[in-house]
Amino acid sequence: MTFRIALRRIGAAAGLALAVSAAPAWADETQEAKLKTAREVIDVSGAAETFDGIIPIFLDEAKRTFVRTRPELSKDFDEVIKTLQPEFEARREQLLNDVATVYAERFSDQELTDIKTFYTTPSGKKLVQILPAVLQASYEKTNAWSRQMSQDVVSRMRQEMKKRGHDI
Repeated sequence: MTFRIALRRIGAAAGLALAVSAAPAWADETQEAKLKTAREVIDVSGAAETFDGIIPIFLDEAKRTFVRTRPELSKDFDEVIKTLQPEFEARREQLLNDVATVYAERFSDQELTDIKTFYTTPSGKKLVQILPAVLQASYEKTNAWSRQMSQDVVSRMRQEMKKRGHDI
């Protein structure tokens, strides 16, 4: 092997090693950017708002658990809640970041950008505004449908069983 060939191989190996060692840093930067976009999607879509008020619910539930057996401590628990709330609000932020990870795992960079762009349009903003009411109305329709379906199934089963001589 000539000196030039050996030098080329060493250079190629060094270049490959450099590229491989630099890849994780580049991947980290790319992943961070993707997570940032995913978090922006969560914020602009109104998804983050679904977690508003969740911390006070946990704190109040814990207070009620303790106050059942120690009602005289109710006012002290109110003060403790005021002290602890900021600490637990930080955990809400961690939850939102974890949810952003879920988005980042399931959507490409371009898809996240497209989704974010949609939510900044008038239609996207309207969706954010009325989605809770749409979901509530959908829930009510689903419940009504389910109740009717259940009644109809029972009624039809009785009819069919009666044809077979069973009165149920």
